[in-house]
Order: sequence, then C-alpha cells, then structure tokens
Amino acid sequence: MPTHSSAHRPPGQATEKLLGELELAIMRVAWGRPSVTVRDVLNTLTKKRALAYTTVMTVMGRLAEKGLLVAEKRGKTHHYRAALTREEFEVQAAGKVVSSLLADFGGEIALRQFVEKLADTNPDQLARLAELARQAQEEQDDR
Repeated sequence: MPTHSSAHRPPGQATEKLLGELELAIMRVAWGRPSVTVRDVLNTLTKKRALAYTTVMTVMGRLAEKGLLVAEKRGKTHHYRAALTREEFEVQAAGKVVSSLLADFGGEIALRQFVEKLADTNPDQLARLAELARQAQEEQDDR
C-alpha cells in the first residue's frame, strides 16, 4: 500500500513535531548521506550555529538508542546511518499515534473525531478515506 501522504503537506512537518531541534538537524544530515560520523555532522551543523562535539555525540547516541540511527564502529570511529527513511519514520510514528488514540479513547470516539476533523479541514479527503477503508476491507476479506 503506498504511503505517499507527503504530497498533501509540507515536508518534514510531522518530523519537526516528533524530534527536538538538534535531533532533527542531525537526522536531516543522516537522511542526506549513506553514512556519517559525529565529526561530519558537527562540521555540517556548525556552519549555522556553534555546537560542541560532545553534544552532537551524545544526541547521536540517543538517536541510536531510540532506533533512528544505526551505529557501526570502524576502527576507533563510529559511523552512523539512518535506520529508517524520513517517510518510514513518519509512517511508523503516525501508526503509534493512531494506536495510542484508539487505545486511549476507543475506536468509535477516535474514528468519529477523525472523520469530523477531516470533514472540517479537508472535505475532499473524505472520499479518499472511504476508498482506503474499502481497500482495507477487501484486503481483510482476502485473508
């Protein structure tokens, strides 16, 4: 199933809400390259603001702990790569938010509020929602 919802919103809007400012800056560097070191990220980010090597190293370590970066030691240097693409991260995060809403408020309330808010803000998407629901039902029926 395609996940191309990004055409309907500014790129990175969801990501900016999910990551801190420095985390996002680091991830933007990591998403733009196959592999980065702390020094690579520091050199890129210090063009716009002053940062300490240890600060970048600590945040990159935390991003690795969160599963957003994968660290590989080569000699004495850690090389990092993004564990997920930006879109994969946003899809995963959206799934967690939806699951949380369903668990916290129950399916009926969460669904009703989603449809009402969608109707208020983007009524053209109601037809798309109906189509996605139909496709999901067909997939469920095929199992």
